[in-house]
Amino acid sequence: MKVDKYILGACSGAHIMPPVTAMISGRTGSVSTRACFPAEHTGFQGHFPGNALLPGFLHIELVLDILRDHFKEVELTAVQSAKYILPILPDQIVDVNINIALDGGIAAQLQVAGVAVSVLALTVSVAGGPDQKS
Repeated sequence: MKVDKYILGACSGAHIMPPVTAMISGRTGSVSTRACFPAEHTGFQGHFPGNALLPGFLHIELVLDILRDHFKEVELTAVQSAKYILPILPDQIVDVNINIALDGGIAAQLQVAGVAVSVLALTVSVAGGPDQKS
């Protein structure tokens, strides 16, 4: 895959493909981007041999890593719901859409080829707005 990309997050290790669309004011707003987990990603090792699927916790970690790219500190405080509809396979392009509420509520949807693969409702604590990231 020949795409301009950068690696995001120590844990998720996703390749994020510009452009990242962020409309954030203070601590609310939305972020949309595309990501890809390469076949050699450690998350696919052992999950499952011969039938690699991205573990569910990495769907959540991807969302957190994207938020960490925009805020100084982001900490997961609760998973309200996590619905895994379809698997994410190696090298698939994943569209990530995140809505950020003032109370720390996060609504995220991950899609592959326009089809939802996971829908997440998370609660986070955020320190620093997008203009305060160090």
